[in-house]
Amino acid sequence: MATSSTVESERKFDAGQSTPLPALEKIDGVGAVGEPAIHSLEAIYFDTRHLDLAARGITLRRRTGGPDAGWHLKLPLSPGKRTEIHAPLGAADTVPLELMDRVLAYTRGHAVAAVATLTTERTSYALYGHNGERLADFVDDYVRARVLVGEPREVEWREWEVELAEQDDADDALLDSLTGQLSEAGAKPSERTSKLATALGDSWPDTKGTARQDSVSQDAAVAPVLSYLQSQVADLLLQDAHVRLGRDDSVHQMRSVIRRIRSVLHSYRSLFEEAPVKELEGALKSLAKILGRYRDTEVLHARLKAQLDELPGKLVLGPLHDELDQRMAVRADTAMAAIKERLTGPRYFRLLDELEDFIATPPVTARGEEPARKTTAKLVNKAVKRLGKRHDAAVASAVGPQRDAAFHEVRKSAKKLRFAAAAVEGVHGRKATKVEGAAHKVQSILGDHQDSVMSRAELLELGSAPGVSSAAFTYGVLHAMERNAADATEEEYLRHSKKALKLRLKK
Repeated sequence: MATSSTVESERKFDAGQSTPLPALEKIDGVGAVGEPAIHSLEAIYFDTRHLDLAARGITLRRRTGGPDAGWHLKLPLSPGKRTEIHAPLGAADTVPLELMDRVLAYTRGHAVAAVATLTTERTSYALYGHNGERLADFVDDYVRARVLVGEPREVEWREWEVELAEQDDADDALLDSLTGQLSEAGAKPSERTSKLATALGDSWPDTKGTARQDSVSQDAAVAPVLSYLQSQVADLLLQDAHVRLGRDDSVHQMRSVIRRIRSVLHSYRSLFEEAPVKELEGALKSLAKILGRYRDTEVLHARLKAQLDELPGKLVLGPLHDELDQRMAVRADTAMAAIKERLTGPRYFRLLDELEDFIATPPVTARGEEPARKTTAKLVNKAVKRLGKRHDAAVASAVGPQRDAAFHEVRKSAKKLRFAAAAVEGVHGRKATKVEGAAHKVQSILGDHQDSVMSRAELLELGSAPGVSSAAFTYGVLHAMERNAADATEEEYLRHSKKALKLRLKK
């Protein structure tokens, strides 16, 4: 089913039933007003029984009548802006699968059903600039709503909307100007964010998500950490939809977000009570492991394929490209099936609830309430020392599996340091940015090293499997190439590690 998306930028105004229209042609910048276009619209709004979508500022509806009939999903983007996804009308009582995939992380698997039906008599006017360009649309709506949740009731009202025709940086100023002039003309900016909010009235739910309570001081050590976690959990919900929709690189992005959350919880665990952090870390680790099987297959497939492509044809003995593709496809399909099963289960939805609850009502310790600069500097510098210890252990290890494992531990420490520094950039500024950048460099280099370790293990298994015969030679050549690549990454790491090991944050 084909869908499309746009960014909607609009402002709403309350209007009385008999309020005269403003003089649109007198608004600064408006050169002409189009003829009125009249439409009768009916929109059925869908949500869970507890209005989970409404609580997050998300609108899901099926509209008939007018030029944009179809299913509409509106997702908050920024103040005054929403991303709107359209899908064809389809069945009246069945939400299109692609739209449901985008909201499952918010409904947490709960069923959605019609919660209100709105009938609108709309008159719209196109507003044009002095050069004939379409600036915006002014809409005059008379609305009748039938609410189906709680105590069934009917409501009527009138409202105006101004929606921009195009989107760029200058348009925000135009919308502000239009809003200001309409307000001066007697229009009252609406406190409601949507027609559904007006229809539900007092039944409109409390905001859900990761909004933090005011009980946490902005000067406390825990404040920047919670802000970072808040942004990462929001990104996690976004990546959830991308994974369900099969977007390229989405599994990698979701796994990366989970790692950021887990790393920051670990690095700053002393700021929170132990039990909740430990529980979240365990759940995040399990989820990352499920995603990792697919991601590791992606990386391994791409790496081995590239190496085969580099070899002269005479060294590739047998149909190894096809065999590699088939083997990795089976592995990827199995891994993706496990991901989809996890993402639709109660265990996953419970984790999302717990993450949001953790941020909304954080279990802060006395240390978390200490001054941010000094406390967070201590914890980041502690992560640097931990990296140094792992570094010393790695360079002292004998060549072989033990050394490979030791460098993998260095990489994990670098990753924790990177995200610990990123979380407090607002407190420590450029110093934290430098620490983050140096740690990221180490993580990236040793990431290549770990990819080589995984590739060599795969090649050894392939080369020693029964019946490979002549292909074993090709696998041996590739193994030697990987060994050289690993040696090169170790040398590169030693050249860049000094900077990361020396940087510190000032207390």
